[in-house]
Amino acid sequence: MKKLLVAAWSLWMISTGARAQQPADIVLLNGKIFTADPAQPTAQALAIRGERIVAVGTTAEITKLAGPKTRRLDVQGRTITPGFNDAHNHFSADAPGVHLAFKTMEPSWEETAQTLTAAAAKAPAGTWLFGTVGAQVVLNEQVNRVALDQLVPRHPVLLRAYYGHGFIANTLALQKLNIQDQQPDPLGGYFEHTATTPPQLNGRFWEYAQWQPSRTLTAQVSDAAALTELRQLSDEAVRLGITSMQLFSQLPFERFVRLLEQAQLPIRVRAIPFSPTTPQQRDLSEVRQMPKPAAANAKVKASGMKWVLDGTPYERGAALRQPYLDRPDWKGRLNFTEAEVARMVQESVELKQQLLVHCAGDRSAEVVLQALENNGPAASWPARRMRIEHGDGVVADLVPRAKKLGVVVVQNPMHFAEPQLFRQRWSPGMQPLGSLLAAGVPVALGSDGPLNPFLNIMMASLTPANPKEAITREQAVQAYTYGSAFAEFAEKDKGRIAVGQLADVVVLSQDIFAVPPPELPKTASLLTLIGGQVAYDAKVLK
Repeated sequence: MKKLLVAAWSLWMISTGARAQQPADIVLLNGKIFTADPAQPTAQALAIRGERIVAVGTTAEITKLAGPKTRRLDVQGRTITPGFNDAHNHFSADAPGVHLAFKTMEPSWEETAQTLTAAAAKAPAGTWLFGTVGAQVVLNEQVNRVALDQLVPRHPVLLRAYYGHGFIANTLALQKLNIQDQQPDPLGGYFEHTATTPPQLNGRFWEYAQWQPSRTLTAQVSDAAALTELRQLSDEAVRLGITSMQLFSQLPFERFVRLLEQAQLPIRVRAIPFSPTTPQQRDLSEVRQMPKPAAANAKVKASGMKWVLDGTPYERGAALRQPYLDRPDWKGRLNFTEAEVARMVQESVELKQQLLVHCAGDRSAEVVLQALENNGPAASWPARRMRIEHGDGVVADLVPRAKKLGVVVVQNPMHFAEPQLFRQRWSPGMQPLGSLLAAGVPVALGSDGPLNPFLNIMMASLTPANPKEAITREQAVQAYTYGSAFAEFAEKDKGRIAVGQLADVVVLSQDIFAVPPPELPKTASLLTLIGGQVAYDAKVLK
């Protein structure tokens, strides 16, 4: 037996050596490479064989690995980075209808009403009218079912906050969404009611009350239409150098995964269940029916379980430990009780699924950290990489607790874009970034909105709502590549330009580490490689 093992080992060593001497399929030469690898932070060139990176070094070193059939690309000093990994985004597909066009993301009620009236005059009766609005409309309690009925009685109308928290519907829309006047509140959400006897729904509903209506709408979307939207999303991603996305969707999870596999996208997608609730409980059926773990190089993976613990600062729904500065009688609200959060934590252990929770406020962050601390020794949690999405409230005394538990914070820098609003709402210590990195808390970045990673890198390096939390562009790229891979247990295969990693690599149109901040969002990919295959080529490199 020993002789057989020695012989097998010798054969493996010989075959490995032979492969190492084989010419590369692609070499990128004369670049400015940011590797996201602390062992070798920068380089000039890299070599790819098959779907993996086989060498990183100087142009002279890598040139020696090229053979007669090797594709040689001289990038002429351009910046090369690992492919970007959007750690937090959503895929939505709407039912057929008219989408209202507003001048800004925060239209007034007057503009909204005029646009609705004009759209209704053109669209056949019964056509859905969808409007994406902001806090001005969502927080205006006069905008309700009655107001919409008076304006547009013959078309179903649904107004939705662009930040995802707050729906307003007219009577026809409520009927089409199968929402009855005596509809009970689902766990984690609620419907507003009139003061009449008996009370009636006033058309305004929040948090998990939005989930089932959203699924009712997505059920009306054909597979063909959903596939078209998925491919459009992927096309935009590769043009921006995004090679991986971690997506939530209101589509039923089995259907979402099936469509992702059917779409055969070039990008890698991790699908994460975004489960609904009933009046009695949270629905765990989709998590329990999760597909088997996929191979490391699979384009589609499915894992995790996500719950939304509070709202956002826009509608003052984020749960805080201190009152809102502009509303001293209000601290926001938790969607679930502390006992329910504790059950989420225990379920993640039992089901062996990573737990992801939306926590915008410091109170919601405190509740989840306490639940983790109460569930077994703190030392058991880092391996599970529990995720706090947004993490605006992981501040002050909560930071060392998060570090000890190995919590990963997934931040969305575009949320820093409205400093005036946030300064009105809550204390300056909120929305941490630099302090998390300084404390050793793992940080990943995702867009949760405009897909452009360079826009988010700019915001991370400025943090206008809290400038002392700004990070360097190098730190931002590290979080957008390696950090995001770590957040999905994929750092052994992607997130760095290093030997053995999947060849998910982008050549950029400009030096993102040197251009002035306003120029960053203008960056695009000139060449996007995913697993060594060309996913996008701007036809600039020769």
